[in-house]
Amino acid sequence: MKPQFKIGNHDYTAFVEELSPVRNDLDADGSGRNLLDGLMYRNRIAQKDKWNVKFLKLPELIMKSIAEDINPEYAQITMLDPKTNRILTKTYYTSTLTYGAQRYDKSRGITYYEGGTFDMTER
Repeated sequence: MKPQFKIGNHDYTAFVEELSPVRNDLDADGSGRNLLDGLMYRNRIAQKDKWNVKFLKLPELIMKSIAEDINPEYAQITMLDPKTNRILTKTYYTSTLTYGAQRYDKSRGITYYEGGTFDMTER
């Protein structure tokens, strides 16, 4: 199945350099190592996906659109889910958006952004 990356109704698949998924476990209070016997005791309450998104060189209007799309507290993002190998839409929140370096293309009269990234975590 071919990966895709959409935020809301905007398809950014062609601009993605890398999508890196990580599964995060959320443990209940009281989980941890017993200091007497060293055994780990845990009560996992959920698993959430965290992704690092790296972009190719982005034209200024695409960067503007991405920044607007992830600006709300939560965004609906559609991607290939590694656990199910299906295209799924889930709700994510984002943290730091690195715009990347600004480069001006004199021949086209537009600015590009190189090295844009952000992290997103499943709600």
